[in-house]
Amino acid sequence: MFCLSLSQRLVRWILPPSPELLSISGNDNNTAIGIVAPELLDRIIDHLHNDRRTLLRLGLTSRKTLIRSRFHLFSELEFNKDHDGDNQFNMFLALLEAPWTSFTNAVESLHVKKLFYTGRSYKHLPNKNFPRILANLRNLKTLRLTSVSWPYIPPHIREFFLQTNIVNLQLDSVEFTNWPDKTDMVEIFFRLQSSIKSIALYNLRYYGGPTPNLSQHSSTFRHPIHLTSLDTCSLLLFKDVWDPLHANDLDITVESFHVRLLAMNQNDRAVYTPFFFKVLTTGRTVSSPYFH
Repeated sequence: MFCLSLSQRLVRWILPPSPELLSISGNDNNTAIGIVAPELLDRIIDHLHNDRRTLLRLGLTSRKTLIRSRFHLFSELEFNKDHDGDNQFNMFLALLEAPWTSFTNAVESLHVKKLFYTGRSYKHLPNKNFPRILANLRNLKTLRLTSVSWPYIPPHIREFFLQTNIVNLQLDSVEFTNWPDKTDMVEIFFRLQSSIKSIALYNLRYYGGPTPNLSQHSSTFRHPIHLTSLDTCSLLLFKDVWDPLHANDLDITVESFHVRLLAMNQNDRAVYTPFFFKVLTTGRTVSSPYFH
């Protein structure tokens, strides 16, 4: 608490009286920032990581404080339907296409929640300049999709998601369906970027008929996969390609496995319970089972 109070007093001393003064001066040396060590500035900004108002002011104060402030302001972005996420995401895509955009270099995590469903008044306009979009997200490491339906995502936005050079992909409560020639899941796994090192699959759902048989696309799911999270609901969707008894070449590691109670009839339980048992007992690194 003392450190935070001290940081705020230092910021009030450093900040110019108004952004206009900075625009007139145009030089860091005309403010107190010019005499503050960069390491001290970084510590001050880090202490104020939750103070959005001050971080915004610091971004207008000096080039020396701009990059660090942007990191705390924009490193984790979430677009949520409950907070006007539809319009915000559209504006974000438009900014990604602008050649002058620079704040997006600070974005490391992108979370999209409850967007793209039908029956809404918004429309996601196609964005075609993928090289520029990807260049403006050069430091993006994590993409998380929560409570979305994959077939309802506009094609150009699906393309955007599939082309990002991320390290971690998280799919939480994502709905899938069967396309005329393949399933949505096949598209995702077939086009996984080589940069992806880990995947989280939680509460994945399938609708539009019985769970699809993925065995004809088994090669798509046989490359090495590190799962940071997996649950019984999601695992069922991959039963035809990740059954240890029928796939000796599996190279899948799991950090945490979530055992969730599923609504099943007696016949399904007789079939799927042995499958879950085989996965839990033969998996390479199922380290932390959780029960829900």
